[in-house]
Amino acid sequence: MLASPPVRALVERRATSGAVVAAAGGALVFAAFFFARGTALSPLVWIGAFALLAVAAAATAILAGACPAPQIDVAGVGFLAGLFALAIWVGSTTIWSVSPEDSWQYTNRTLVYAAFALLGAFAAALLQRPAETLVRGSALLLALLLGWALLAKCIPSLYSDYGRLARLRAPVDYWNELALLAAVAVPVALWLAARRPAAGTVLLYGAALTVLLTYSRFGIALACLAAVAWIVLADDRVGGLAAVGIGGGAAVAVFGVALALPGITKDGRPHAVRAHDGWIFALAVVAGAAVVAGSSSFVRRRLRVPDATRRRIERAAAIAGVAVAAGLVIVAAVFAGRIWHAFANPLSSQIGSNRGRLGSLNSSNRWSWWQEAWHAFVRHPGGGTGAGTFQFTDLMLRRTSLVTTTEPHNVPLQFLSETGIVGFLLLVGTCAAAMVGIVRARVRARGGTELAAVTALAIGAVAFLAHLVVDTDWDYVATCGPLLFIVGALVARGSSTGSPTRRPLLAAAAVVFSVGAVYSLAAPWLAQRDLATAASIPQLERAHAYDPLSTDVLTEWAAFEEVVDPTRAGQLYRDAVSLEPENSIVWFEFGDFFWDQKLWKDAYVAYGNSWKYDRFGPAGVPCGRLDQARYKVLKVWPPSCPGGRPAATH
Repeated sequence: MLASPPVRALVERRATSGAVVAAAGGALVFAAFFFARGTALSPLVWIGAFALLAVAAAATAILAGACPAPQIDVAGVGFLAGLFALAIWVGSTTIWSVSPEDSWQYTNRTLVYAAFALLGAFAAALLQRPAETLVRGSALLLALLLGWALLAKCIPSLYSDYGRLARLRAPVDYWNELALLAAVAVPVALWLAARRPAAGTVLLYGAALTVLLTYSRFGIALACLAAVAWIVLADDRVGGLAAVGIGGGAAVAVFGVALALPGITKDGRPHAVRAHDGWIFALAVVAGAAVVAGSSSFVRRRLRVPDATRRRIERAAAIAGVAVAAGLVIVAAVFAGRIWHAFANPLSSQIGSNRGRLGSLNSSNRWSWWQEAWHAFVRHPGGGTGAGTFQFTDLMLRRTSLVTTTEPHNVPLQFLSETGIVGFLLLVGTCAAAMVGIVRARVRARGGTELAAVTALAIGAVAFLAHLVVDTDWDYVATCGPLLFIVGALVARGSSTGSPTRRPLLAAAAVVFSVGAVYSLAAPWLAQRDLATAASIPQLERAHAYDPLSTDVLTEWAAFEEVVDPTRAGQLYRDAVSLEPENSIVWFEFGDFFWDQKLWKDAYVAYGNSWKYDRFGPAGVPCGRLDQARYKVLKVWPPSCPGGRPAATH
């Protein structure tokens, strides 16, 4: 029976809208992968603005009745509402934050992630076969990402910083986040290998080689677990085992070649060495890909074996897997003391970023940072120290000058420390709702290709949620944006079949909210841009108008005022320390102001506060300004200043 014209028009609008939203999502993911530049602010502004405006456009089209609304169950609502509630609470911490500017920027970041997730839900609701479309798009974008990452190793000019540190990280700028994306690519590659053996196994080979070159131990473990999860859940387990054996084996072989090339895997190598070894590595990568493509096609043609043989292979693989798992458990139990000692290492034994870390159980200072985060929570259990402010906790509590960090490398602990118990519960509740939504998505999926596509995406999403407990994922739009887009797509159930309902006031509200969020994103960046080029007080006043919470603007403005109006300069410094009372640098600059004014007692107090909040900062230098100010006030030199002579006096 032919559909009526109104129904046909609705179906056509849905198809068109789905294609547009999917294209916008793909463009956003591409931008996040290749242009986010780590934790940089300016890319977050334009990528986030694009995401927010895309969500506003989609929401407006739905609320204006131009296309159907998505159907989202309780778990999906909990996930999406939880993200926006988390953004609101993170913004609320600006009120009591020890660094309101950082909390404001973290609010913006969380809003961007919520926009990615909501856009994913819109895309899934409007596409005819959302899981298959999204997993195909994921395969393409991840292939581009991994290909570029390996190409940058072959051609030094594509990423010059490899001359300093060899760990693979381009274009994401952080090895552990690139390792996470490589682990997410594993189930996607195995899904593709079941349909296009050569292409899928080559993608798996690229993902495995990438994660090995990042030297990320948890990333490697996550990639292995993702492969195991696919083999357990997939229909064609034998095909998955073959793809893992071929792609993973070839990756290990090429990684062995890379270890023999100093220009690929050793730090501090000159451009000439990296260029010479780069083309050798490129030949090895291409040869490995060719072998993988040929082998996978050959093996796949010969995998048409009787069901009884397949079951024997599956049983043998299961027995081997159980044996390996049991062996690991036994080793962990026997050497538990040594393992814990290696993990909870002292800060003085910081593990390097070279290939030697692959054989180490050292936590790379995470245990110390987690203790610091817990200490901050105990001091501020209700609302935390303010979102994005762990760096001040670390500077105050660190026990060495060798290592410092901006986040504790554990997102749940980070939110517990920075946003208190409320923020922590919102994060955990959001993640729990995501997990329930992912499980329900797999239950809802029809058998065959749709179920396989949902399984691949679900494994990647769960890998992302697991990775949150060991790193600073929330700081990186390159991972959080795309992966929350996928989670948002998984929790949506499609669109309603009835006639769309027009809600013009809500549509207008969505537009107003998005425009306001875009301005919130842009204002700190505009202030930083004006500050970078400031040559006069009016320019600094304009920067302050954009970002009244920036202590950098206030201290720079105060430096200009010192010559013209010292009283005004002093007030600006007071405003800065009232905004960030635990910022040792601001206190030190305030002390310098008093020193120049020969107000020795005030200088001594300011330098003392600087030392209080960072004993290894500028105020902790022996015979430095703090010791000199102490002598000016108390006429006493500390034991740390040999002979009672200052390094320099004014």
